[in-house]
Amino acid sequence: MQSVFALLPSAVVLFVVLGLRASGLVAAASAAGTATLLWLTHAFDAPTPGQMLRAVADAAVLTALVAAMIVPGMIFVEATRGRKSPQAISAFVEAIGLPKARAAILIAPGIGVMVESLTGMGVSLLVTMPLLLALFDRRAAIGIGLVGMSLMPWGALAISAHVSAKLSGVPLETLQAWISAVSGPVAFCLPALALLFVPRRTVADGVVALLAGAMLVAAIAIASRWIGIEVAGVAGGFAVIALMVLLARERKGLGAALSAPGLLPYFTLVAAVAVQKIATAPLVKAGLSPALRTERVEFALLTSPGVALLLATLLAAASELRPPLLGTVARRSWRPVVSVALFILSARLLVECGAIEVLARSISGLGRDGAAVAIALLAAIGGFVTGSGITSSALFMPSAAAAGETFHAVPLFAALQNGIGGHVGMAALPVAAILIAALPRREPGDDALVMRTALALAVWHIAVATLAVLVLLRIAV
Repeated sequence: MQSVFALLPSAVVLFVVLGLRASGLVAAASAAGTATLLWLTHAFDAPTPGQMLRAVADAAVLTALVAAMIVPGMIFVEATRGRKSPQAISAFVEAIGLPKARAAILIAPGIGVMVESLTGMGVSLLVTMPLLLALFDRRAAIGIGLVGMSLMPWGALAISAHVSAKLSGVPLETLQAWISAVSGPVAFCLPALALLFVPRRTVADGVVALLAGAMLVAAIAIASRWIGIEVAGVAGGFAVIALMVLLARERKGLGAALSAPGLLPYFTLVAAVAVQKIATAPLVKAGLSPALRTERVEFALLTSPGVALLLATLLAAASELRPPLLGTVARRSWRPVVSVALFILSARLLVECGAIEVLARSISGLGRDGAAVAIALLAAIGGFVTGSGITSSALFMPSAAAAGETFHAVPLFAALQNGIGGHVGMAALPVAAILIAALPRREPGDDALVMRTALALAVWHIAVATLAVLVLLRIAV
């Protein structure tokens, strides 16, 4: 019965989001309120002031980690908005003149994955949907656009991986390899999934899709291993783009398209991430590694992708950093930051009061395979109700890691939670709202069409990632 109580905050969030159609902020407040009520009513361990103080301290450090990425990310997006980046990307697509089927592969697992990996927050849909609507009917464009949003575990310079590493206690260098192993099969399938929405596709297009999937996975794995998970999605998207350029029949105007000022911010951001990675190691070795920490969690400031985002913004769009822009960023960023803070507080309080330990024991009692399936389902619920792999991990990563300890598979279970939470986030209501906003006009059946398509893709992603974990449990653990 206690394990049911441990899931009560998530059940409340599910009801608030789907039943009451409330905002993410209200859902997060509901989760925190429910967790506090469970703590006060002695549903698990006896409540003590120390438990609340520790939960608040941990939540403050982890929220700072997230805010240090979300706010610079929004500054980057807002500051570069006037550089006409979408138009520059459109000119690039036109310059290589691909057939429709291969253009779908270029736009979704190529451009969509790369842009979302750099910026997050659904920005890729604002770029890809106009391109897709110019080539395909509404139904196909929506499906292909959602395929491009499916690699959220690597979105926004892999914020969720940083949070997941802290919450699970697994070093980021270890976790990123397991994330590639668990979510790599999902990535491999994306070009083929994009083709499913394209009429009159050929066998040759299918071969190209398989090749693109292999390139996507290989680039992600190589970048994770040798550079860092922050640029893994960027490298994967770029590899697909490079492949499609090589397969293009004509490349007239390609040089001019690539040199367009609108693409400069993206190139600058990739360079800034690389510079940060190169510079951080010697600084840490020299003892210059400022950090916020408690006894349980730590946020090393120099390793935050927010540093690269701020550097890229200063280099590419410093003239745009004026009070009106910063005011816009403040208005847009406070809600997601506060929502994340409340979700993390609820999760840390559940850890302190013993709820996560109870839930982990219940999950472990299902056996190794049963525990993996249970973690996958909880991660999917978290991603769907919150629209974010970050908040999904905030809710369920502690229980995933605790269950993983039983089977000596903490990194694998942590990667499963992180991956499915992100993959299913593309089916959440906030993402659907962004996609519909990107459509030129709203039609009566749009909401239902987006939700049906997103849920169908989410079910596929859950099945693929869970199957990958069940295989890995047998061969690698």
